[in-house]
Amino acid sequence: MFNINELIPQHKFDEDALNKLRILVPSEVDISPVIAQLFEWIQDINWPIAPELCKILASLKPEDIIPHIKMVLNSGDDCWQFSCICFLIPELPIEVKREIVPDLLRIIKNPTINEKLCEIDVDARNVYEDLIALLN
Repeated sequence: MFNINELIPQHKFDEDALNKLRILVPSEVDISPVIAQLFEWIQDINWPIAPELCKILASLKPEDIIPHIKMVLNSGDDCWQFSCICFLIPELPIEVKREIVPDLLRIIKNPTINEKLCEIDVDARNVYEDLIALLN
């Protein structure tokens, strides 16, 4: 086995950390102490590990990731919000998507000036409409 800190990427090309995360069984290992640090690695989706890390994060326990998703959606960091909305949220199980609907609706109905300028509200609307289509 390995130390939990080995799951945190050390650089934007850290495939070793991703490989350790891929083989992890979330029900057997509590990685909640490092989830905030993992979320930092999706702040810029252009980093080579970010898209794959979004898929991995989406597979973690809902109670571990939902608070972090909500934090990102309300962070005011347009790049991070974009990564979360366009790359992480589409990978989430439906029950987790339901939990973040209020945050998406906040962005859609009451976007900040920056969210409007960066079209985060448009991205949120697209994800929201896809979710509604799945539910109907």
